[in-house]
Amino acid sequence: HASHASHASHASHASQMATPPSILARRGGLGYLTIHAIQFGAQPLLVRTFISPGTSTTSLVLVSELAKIGGCIFMLVLNGELRLALKGWSFRGSLLVAGLPSLTYLVQNLCSQVAYQNLDGAVFNILNQSKMASAALFSFLITGRRQSPRQCVALALILLAGSLVSIGKEPQERATTRLGLVCILSASALSGFGSGMTEWALQGNRRNSYLFSIELAVFGCIVLLLCLSFDLTSEGDSWRQSGLFANWGLMTLLPVLAQGWGGIVVGLITKVAGGGGRGFAVICGLILTCFLKRLFFNEALSIRVIAAVPLVAASVYLHASSPP
Repeated sequence: HASHASHASHASHASQMATPPSILARRGGLGYLTIHAIQFGAQPLLVRTFISPGTSTTSLVLVSELAKIGGCIFMLVLNGELRLALKGWSFRGSLLVAGLPSLTYLVQNLCSQVAYQNLDGAVFNILNQSKMASAALFSFLITGRRQSPRQCVALALILLAGSLVSIGKEPQERATTRLGLVCILSASALSGFGSGMTEWALQGNRRNSYLFSIELAVFGCIVLLLCLSFDLTSEGDSWRQSGLFANWGLMTLLPVLAQGWGGIVVGLITKVAGGGGRGFAVICGLILTCFLKRLFFNEALSIRVIAAVPLVAASVYLHASSPP
């Protein structure tokens, strides 16, 4: 009986240890890093493959934000943190902390969706890293946080890489590429501003990160729905005539859910593996984008992109491994 009891206790202990989050967090968060690298690398190509031209950008962002809300609630329940996170919560406090950042993240997400559909996947992921520079700038302006000398070198490298892939397009590509460039650079600037505002809002405020993500997403969804209701978007007529989900298919959910849940994985990586781990996942994801582009679309990489990829890799590594 004693041996049975000991086996039972070992079995129950093993089952407690082998939860999906604990498995993914092993070896410095290797599971989470792998998921993030795959999602980051494949996302532009998933958007290109499964989102039809003319699909409502508002619908894509709305479903992505709802997916994020669902994912964060799931993580709070899974970790047994829901009650503690909501302790002392108030709408006024939530609005003060998450109100303004939610608007910047909402516009950033809208810009990103347009950029995904108007830029080459590798170019998108390279330019998307320019948010490091905007985050550093706004963090300094808003909170006074400085960068180390090596981080400044990293930011210069990312700006050089961005310049390389932004120039020299074919004339027939210029119109869509210009729109994509404006959108991704706007998204990167807004990401930096939102990051700085969040840092300022959360100083001295020990807010649960999942709860904060939910607040950002809920406020964003409310603003989106209000804009639709009062015809404050360019899609007001089209969604009334054809419906918000007119060009959706079942597979449209794949890139949208990946986008919504990807942010949750980033938060878990930062917690388990730190910024250096995330930087490594981004480098792997960037290489994966180039590989998938060649494999599935049989498209060769331009000389500029080939030159920019190692610059971005060096920049991400330097910035993550050289804190002030």
